Amino acid sequence: MSMKKQLLLVFVLAFAMVLLGPVQAGSAELAAAAVVLTGVILGFSAHRALSRRDDLAEEIAVELNKLRRVYHLGKNLGGERHRSWFTELHGHLYAYLTAFDKKDFAQYQETNGAFRKFSYHLYQIPTLETDKERVLYRELLEAAGQVAGARQRIQELWNGGMSASLWNVVLSMAAMSAVAVRMAMGPSDQNVAVLVIATLGCAVVYLRGADDLRSLGGADLSKRYVENIARLELSRHE
Repeated sequence: MSMKKQLLLVFVLAFAMVLLGPVQAGSAELAAAAVVLTGVILGFSAHRALSRRDDLAEEIAVELNKLRRVYHLGKNLGGERHRSWFTELHGHLYAYLTAFDKKDFAQYQETNGAFRKFSYHLYQIPTLETDKERVLYRELLEAAGQVAGARQRIQELWNGGMSASLWNVVLSMAAMSAVAVRMAMGPSDQNVAVLVIATLGCAVVYLRGADDLRSLGGADLSKRYVENIARLELSRHE
């Protein structure tokens, strides 16, 4: 169900909850306390979800940046003795990036095989004879290690949403707060009660959307990897 439909459903349920049943005029203070407590929990959870999104974008940027660095360092090592090695590196990196073509980012783990071939090849370099070659190769391995670390964190962030048990707590708190508002509603409070209950529902819908990284657009995230091919001119063999 789209977010627009979810929000519409929230308002319909809020109206139904307020308009159906007798007015009880309970304690407005207790209802307000329940709403405030739920709001704090929802706000904290939303902050964590949005931070996770930012962290994911940052790790993707790190991975792509360090892949470019590995490529350029390998290119500088690609003299006559290392030309064959660099040509294969070129091919493995091209295969890794094109593995994202027409894939949703949720299939990120399916690129593990292509990445292993790429990273394994880095250690197959022929003998390094000069200090310059050794320095470049050391920097290349350091960048490759950062790529591997970024990939690990990307997979953890993608799969690190709120647990089912935590969602049950959030939904239960929101539902109980809505009931408290309904029970505290006086004869002239119907409009306010609708708005408060609808706001709670909208906050839950927003939190679910923020926590679900698929809403970022998995195809767009994968496209960033494919576009990295053009930035490296990998479609053209050096």
